[in-house]
Amino acid sequence: MPRSYSFEHYTVAKTSTPSRSLRRRDKQALSERRATERRSDKEIHYGRSHAETEEMFHVRAMNAQLEALAGLSANAPVKPTATNRGQPIGALPLAEEPLLSRGALRDVLDEALRQFRALQSGIQDATKATGRLLSLPMEAARLAAQRLRLVQG
Repeated sequence: MPRSYSFEHYTVAKTSTPSRSLRRRDKQALSERRATERRSDKEIHYGRSHAETEEMFHVRAMNAQLEALAGLSANAPVKPTATNRGQPIGALPLAEEPLLSRGALRDVLDEALRQFRALQSGIQDATKATGRLLSLPMEAARLAAQRLRLVQG
């Protein structure tokens, strides 16, 4: 496609490139203008790390409010735990009550039975799905044969 204009390099007026000192002065003026614009911004941008710090401050403040509402303030009596009893880290807590009572043992067994039944049901579903998947090609062939008979007949 031909151009709608012509360009002849010898007819274009040559512009002189500014001297190095003029370019340096322009760059300095531009950087000074940007610096004053930054100072005049009312909204300060701190970045993601500051936002995360501020978010953690709000989380701690909300936790302190919840503890105060629940009665777990700093002045509440300290309940003995593994860390303030002098036990080594990773040691099992001292048993104040039996580890597994009959009710707890029954709950564990009930949960195990529920999980076993869920697994059993899943295996039955997988067996049915496998049988259905294996029967689909035969069903497709049967339907194709019926259509062929209808078209020929």
